[in-house]
Amino acid sequence: MALNLFVKGLAIGLAIAAPVGAIGVLCISRTLRQGYLAGFVSGLGAATADGIYGCIAGFGLTFIADFLRDRLVWLHLIGGLFLCYLGLKTFLSRPHYLTIFSTSNSLIGAYLSTFFFDNN
Repeated sequence: MALNLFVKGLAIGLAIAAPVGAIGVLCISRTLRQGYLAGFVSGLGAATADGIYGCIAGFGLTFIADFLRDRLVWLHLIGGLFLCYLGLKTFLSRPHYLTIFSTSNSLIGAYLSTFFFDNN
């Protein structure tokens, strides 16, 4: 009984985990109407398109990385100056004090108040 439920749950989980988009539906439809070869060739077409999109994305990222690498000194300079500005602004600002009032004098109250305050 338990093994039967496990197998059913596994089958349902796999069916849900495998997303079927428009291209998947097209491949399934062609397989059912025109046979396995038509479905296989449709799947190869989709895989080829995904491969081309991946190459375009990869070369695009290479272009961006090369662009940034050529301007690395300026990026470091501007980023460093911005961090110095933020540090100086933080150093010169007035401190904000946070006061926590505890209504409980017990050890459990102290523990819980710091536990919930620290997890925020």
